[in-house]
Amino acid sequence: MEILKCYNCGSTDNRFYAEENGFVLVKCINCGLLYVKNRPDDDKILSDTKKGLIEGDKSLNVTLKYNTDKINYYKVILNDLFNSSFGTIQSWLDVGCGHGEFMKTLEEVSSKKIIIKGNEPNVKKQESARKRGLDVEYFEIESHNSKYDMISMLDVYSHLPDPVLYINKLKSLLNPRGEILIETGDTSDFSAKEQVGPYCLPDHLSFASEKIVVNILERLNFEIVCIKKYPYFPLNLKSIVKELIKIFLPNYISYIKCYLKWEKYAQTNMFIRARLKSLSSSI
Repeated sequence: MEILKCYNCGSTDNRFYAEENGFVLVKCINCGLLYVKNRPDDDKILSDTKKGLIEGDKSLNVTLKYNTDKINYYKVILNDLFNSSFGTIQSWLDVGCGHGEFMKTLEEVSSKKIIIKGNEPNVKKQESARKRGLDVEYFEIESHNSKYDMISMLDVYSHLPDPVLYINKLKSLLNPRGEILIETGDTSDFSAKEQVGPYCLPDHLSFASEKIVVNILERLNFEIVCIKKYPYFPLNLKSIVKELIKIFLPNYISYIKCYLKWEKYAQTNMFIRARLKSLSSSI
């Protein structure tokens, strides 16, 4: 499926950026968004996501496993974003909830005072989350009637064919003055040599920046509450040694450059919390 224009600014002017797994990543000359030009069509993307097997020249297994290390990480994030207080938040939808690590973290830090629902297309991830007692299913946004005080999309943005359209649909599920929490990378301003590869195309369909995501949210009538950024990899001895060892192992990719140029990669993982101003806006 040939993408003729940038979903952020609508420009058709782009230049080659990188190629991987049979797919071409281009950079919008106008706004700097990186996006896959020859991506699969929407039905194919959803079908592959449900199976957890993304097809290209090489197939990518994206199901993975429940990761307990994420719990402590998410606790730090939630404390930074909410200062240990969720205020009047009583209902929360986690879109693309995966195996449920973030939902389990929310349960713990809120003492189960927040009603949390997960929306996950990957069938195996659904089963994994349900085994942990979590309320997880898959539904189309247009067919869902419940309303929420907060909607989170962690590591989901880059997988969406059209994030602008999708976030606009999510607004219909928010209560008045409801909020959205987005995690994605702040990397589209990097050169191709500076990027942390592989890109995992076409599982990832675009790479944005703080400026791009903030602009989209503001156009959709959100106001930014706060933005927090974190390293792509944790800065500790265990992680550094692990990446050093991978240099000498076949079939492994080492990310040691992220530590050698720490200032460059120290704030590449971005969390944006935004609040809906009203329900009267349109794209």
